[in-house]
Amino acid sequence: MTRTRSDRRTAEREHARTARRDSLLVLLSRAERGVLSPAEAALLRTTVEAELVEGDAARRAAGGQQAAVRRMQQRIDAAEQAIVEAEEEADALRYANYLAAAQRACGTPDWPSLSDHIAARMRAPQPALSENAA
Repeated sequence: MTRTRSDRRTAEREHARTARRDSLLVLLSRAERGVLSPAEAALLRTTVEAELVEGDAARRAAGGQQAAVRRMQQRIDAAEQAIVEAEEEADALRYANYLAAAQRACGTPDWPSLSDHIAARMRAPQPALSENAA
């Protein structure tokens, strides 16, 4: 299996991160024992700063990904709502056409806007039933 350039870069970054962390553990151990030289202290500082920069970059990337997920979820919610509304509209239109066909089959006068009237009534909010209505 051939590795892509992205795979190689990821492996290189992972290797560098592992080496930096191993070095950090050794330097911290030496600092804990009080045997850290000035050069090692500078290396410790550089290593910690590199970890901080990488951590900040990872948090920024994660924050951007979370924002993108939120935006996508809002789009999905809106699309689902549009689907529900379209299905309700289609159901109302089917019902209206069924009633219009039944009206014609019974020989009653044609009401040309019956399907529009029924569809509009189906879309209108229904009043809540009161407890006294039962």
